[in-house]
Amino acid sequence: MKFKAGWPIAAALLPVLLAAACGGGDAKPKADAYDNDGYLGMTNTNPNLQTGPSYHTYQVDSDMMRNAVASIAGVRNVRVNTNGTNATVRLTVDRGTSDGDKDRIRQEALQALQHAVPRYDYKVTVNGD
Repeated sequence: MKFKAGWPIAAALLPVLLAAACGGGDAKPKADAYDNDGYLGMTNTNPNLQTGPSYHTYQVDSDMMRNAVASIAGVRNVRVNTNGTNATVRLTVDRGTSDGDKDRIRQEALQALQHAVPRYDYKVTVNGD
């Protein structure tokens, strides 16, 4: 007899439970848009991946530094040493180069380096051969 007495309660609760389970709201799932980088946005999520445009090795950075100062008039040789965020750049010029020209070359090199690879703190020295 108790089994038949519970039917009206179950019948009354069934529509309430179905409505709660279906949600009934206007909430729509939000679709995330990925950057069009071919890797589903991973290059911006993980900038140190080799697929990112800002990923550089020390060799690439050193090559960029050499290329930045190679076109300066009077520079014969370039040596680059990096240690963390510090970079020491040694420029070799002709032996007869005046002190004024050495200072000009050093200033031009410093500006070119800071423009080409700005993430380093530079120390530029200019020596005569």
